[in-house]
Amino acid sequence: IVSGFWHGANWTFVIWGALNAIYFLPLLLANKNRNNLETVAQGSLFPSIRELIQMLTTFLLTVLAWIFFRANNVGHAIDYVIGLFSNFSSYLDFGVYLKYRTIFLFIAFFMSIEWLGREQQFAIAKFGFGWKKPLRWIFYLMLAITILLYSGKGEEFIYFQF
Repeated sequence: IVSGFWHGANWTFVIWGALNAIYFLPLLLANKNRNNLETVAQGSLFPSIRELIQMLTTFLLTVLAWIFFRANNVGHAIDYVIGLFSNFSSYLDFGVYLKYRTIFLFIAFFMSIEWLGREQQFAIAKFGFGWKKPLRWIFYLMLAITILLYSGKGEEFIYFQF
């Protein structure tokens, strides 16, 4: 909660901090906060069903909390959350997925790099070090260009507001 106050005197930040506290508090109280320090699915190509559910749950809860962090006010955040859960038919509109297929492909590509390199200090470190220098630099240059092309144009870095 203190982290929410540190980010600003707005209830959205306090709720964001409180949600993160609520997520973490059961582990802390049960003294299990240090049980999962190793890499997920270490030594395996794929996670177990249990690990997959744990990763998805963590991701979804974190994203839910970030809605409050980015919202203009609490009402805006609540309206956004209600909108997420009220129109399921919009998620079945494959035209949207086709329209943004390039972005989805890049997301899948970057997620694959992160997953395959998860046991390294930096995920990208697993890729390219065995390659010849020209090929490695072309890969890194293409990666940088891709990030620049698809970065949030017009979006201000979030911490500039603090």
